[in-house]
Amino acid sequence: MSPTTALPLSTTRRHDLDWLRVLAFALLILYHTGLVFVGWKFHITSRVSSPALELPMEFLNQWRMPLLFVISGVGVTFALGRRTAGQFASERLQRLLLPLIFGMVVVVVPQVYYQRLSEGAHYTSLLDFYPHYFNGAAPKGNFTWNHLWFIAYLLVFSLLSLPLFVQLRKPAAQAALARLSGWLSRPGTVLLFALPLILIQLTLRPYWPDTRNLVHDWFNFAFYLTLFIYGYLLGPLAGFWQAAERQRYLFLALGLAAFCFYYWGDDYYYALIGDAIKRGVQALNCWCWILVCIGFGRRYLNRNSPLLQRANEAVFSFYILHQTVLIVIGYYVLQWHATNAAKFLIIALGTFGGSLLLYLVIQRFTVLRVLFGLKPKARTPRPAAPAPQAQLLTPAPVSVGQ
Repeated sequence: MSPTTALPLSTTRRHDLDWLRVLAFALLILYHTGLVFVGWKFHITSRVSSPALELPMEFLNQWRMPLLFVISGVGVTFALGRRTAGQFASERLQRLLLPLIFGMVVVVVPQVYYQRLSEGAHYTSLLDFYPHYFNGAAPKGNFTWNHLWFIAYLLVFSLLSLPLFVQLRKPAAQAALARLSGWLSRPGTVLLFALPLILIQLTLRPYWPDTRNLVHDWFNFAFYLTLFIYGYLLGPLAGFWQAAERQRYLFLALGLAAFCFYYWGDDYYYALIGDAIKRGVQALNCWCWILVCIGFGRRYLNRNSPLLQRANEAVFSFYILHQTVLIVIGYYVLQWHATNAAKFLIIALGTFGGSLLLYLVIQRFTVLRVLFGLKPKARTPRPAAPAPQAQLLTPAPVSVGQ
């Protein structure tokens, strides 16, 4: 398979996507800290909830993970532009499967341990609990991938979609995508991509609850897979990115309207018009906010910086580490006599600081870098051997006048 395509890919690094990826992952620290206090189901929870958090939490919950799957799909566009299908599959296995396995048998274990302690179980130590971690799979047992479900789904999506992506690189498909790029420049046409998302909400959401166990999770599977394919499909289309930037205020207005309708419509009203309307609006709201992030990101974030370069390398390790650090810190902080606001701040800052300290250790060692999905450090080339002394003596230049 040739790495060339009929629809040329930009070789310029998309710094706006890097920023969106970093910011979306950074929101996870705040979001997961909020889960401790909002009164929803989480691994550890405060005895006293903070209802004021419900609105921002519900708002973020609508689009933060969908945005990451779209960005991941765009990333595949550039990755396949430089690799064969076999090379891409090998790279995905190394960068995703190894961190997933290591995360499940090492990183996630303290999360389950402290959750069980908060539920009243008794273990003398984490080492005492470790053999019990493998006594059955969650939710009945302990063995789980918890927040690492994103890595598992991303790996499956990458391999499952690869034959389709290969077909989309052929000249006939590229010509069709070039026509699609021109069509997407028309006002409002990018909103039509919300229709498959609405259909998935209407047909699968009522029957498949949110389990994130991959095998009995058909709503999430279909919804996130569609967004992942959107990222690959739309990634090289200039018309899509230009439309998202040009119409960003339209998408912002639609997103605000859709979220208000979704959030403030009471149960009685939805009972009258049907819950299907709410689910359809939810899908439209999700797509609108993805377009808002892409449009404003392309307008204001497409610039590089040393901070972005460091953050872009560290963000995946932060993702793997952050929830474990958060739960360990949160378990003890929740026992303090302090306000929820103070506890929230301490847990959020402690999670960032703890994850940063662990990352600084991880990035120094090749084995740990591989286990956390980082590329091995490039070897510093050896300095060239000094030339023999005789070769260093060169004749003095001779002027033309001599």
